[in-house]
Amino acid sequence: MEQTRKAVERVTGIREHAILYALICRKLITRYGREKGEELIERMTVAYGRKRGARMRANSEKGDLSDYFISGEWKGRPGENLSRMIFEEDRTLSEVSRCAWYEAWRENDLLEYGTYYCHYIDKAICEGYDPKLQLEVREALGYGDGRCLFIWNGKADEELVTQSERRHILDFDHHCAELFSCMREQLPEEDRGEIAESVAAQFAGYGGEIKEMEKETDA
Repeated sequence: MEQTRKAVERVTGIREHAILYALICRKLITRYGREKGEELIERMTVAYGRKRGARMRANSEKGDLSDYFISGEWKGRPGENLSRMIFEEDRTLSEVSRCAWYEAWRENDLLEYGTYYCHYIDKAICEGYDPKLQLEVREALGYGDGRCLFIWNGKADEELVTQSERRHILDFDHHCAELFSCMREQLPEEDRGEIAESVAAQFAGYGGEIKEMEKETDA
């Protein structure tokens, strides 16, 4: 009972976001089969990523690659993720050696479903931010590589990126609720209630809860 109580009291973070995503993917594949399930997963993830990217662009001053990094909307707990940025003349790289999403999927036996996120999310965010911004995901922990390696087709300002503080962080209650909403939007209308209820119940088993998103303002 004590273990369950602590799980319920957990502050929503990357772990819960990762688990929710994987549970959604597992449900869609179980419900619709591999082909249609994967189609819905792609549509859901791309819609979710583009929505985030568009919001990041709206919150950026110049809309360039430097602002892309500065306007990121999430922040992990200390030590959850380990990465380094590499700034070159005509491109910018990010090398990730520890990823809290990957760890959550692996520890909860959800890796098969969670790694769909690696296929779609970062490119979709870039598309939402600026369709001209191209990203190559050359390696990923979720693919079985020893690291994640992201390569953007432009040079970011190293000093600006490393010294600027992100000012538009949204908590993971928001990110989970938005992901859940994007899932519902992609489902056949007649299935939305049943699938949403099933995923929410499974998520509760991991100590998660779908909370209503705060309304966005222009402020």
